[in-house]
Amino acid sequence: INNAGTNKGFRPLLEFADEDIEQIVSTNLVGSLLCTREAMRVMKSQDKGGHIFNMDGAGSGGSSTPLTAVYGSTKCGLRQLQSSLLKECKRSKVGVHTASPGMVLTDLLLSGSTLQNKQMFNIICELPETVARTLVPRLRVVKGSGKAINYLTPPRILLALVTAWLRRGRWFDNQGKALYAAEADRIRNWAESRARFSFTDAMEMYTENTWVSVFSLSVVCAFIILSSSSVSSPGT
Repeated sequence: INNAGTNKGFRPLLEFADEDIEQIVSTNLVGSLLCTREAMRVMKSQDKGGHIFNMDGAGSGGSSTPLTAVYGSTKCGLRQLQSSLLKECKRSKVGVHTASPGMVLTDLLLSGSTLQNKQMFNIICELPETVARTLVPRLRVVKGSGKAINYLTPPRILLALVTAWLRRGRWFDNQGKALYAAEADRIRNWAESRARFSFTDAMEMYTENTWVSVFSLSVVCAFIILSSSSVSSPGT
């Protein structure tokens, strides 16, 4: 999994120094190229082959990324790499895929973020461990090649927007101060909780997608019921 990535804040290309551009391109694009090549060499010599995942990000589909033009260019380049490798590896046992964690609360995302950005992060972002609980099991069982493993799917986006009012102040307060524990503290707490792992913990871990689906369905049903009621009551 080529998940190493960097950015140098949100600003116009004219304000990026040569060193900043070189570091972003070297990490995001050149690093993925080199790691993919070495992984392919090892996997082609294995009887069972293997799977390589490159990380999608803003700009992957060719859309504009103002204020992060360098970062977006590297992600668009990775999508081209994906298309090329699918043909190069067509007759091998090496699968080449993309993975997209969506918007995750990491230093990379938060670098240079404004108060307005953080208010939006409250609605659409998740902690790394939350995303990992969903993506990692899917990555481990992937078959074939050319798969796109995404966390922030359209149903998740819709759910986040519908419940936006409930998510205010989830990660940041009105002044932009973080309300969640530091990553080191969260990892320490996780390690301690593993020692007293319970059935309740298991239920919380493995039913997240179920509850997301149930809630999404309830929102859709409520919308249909309200729409039907308004149609059947012309006098109101």
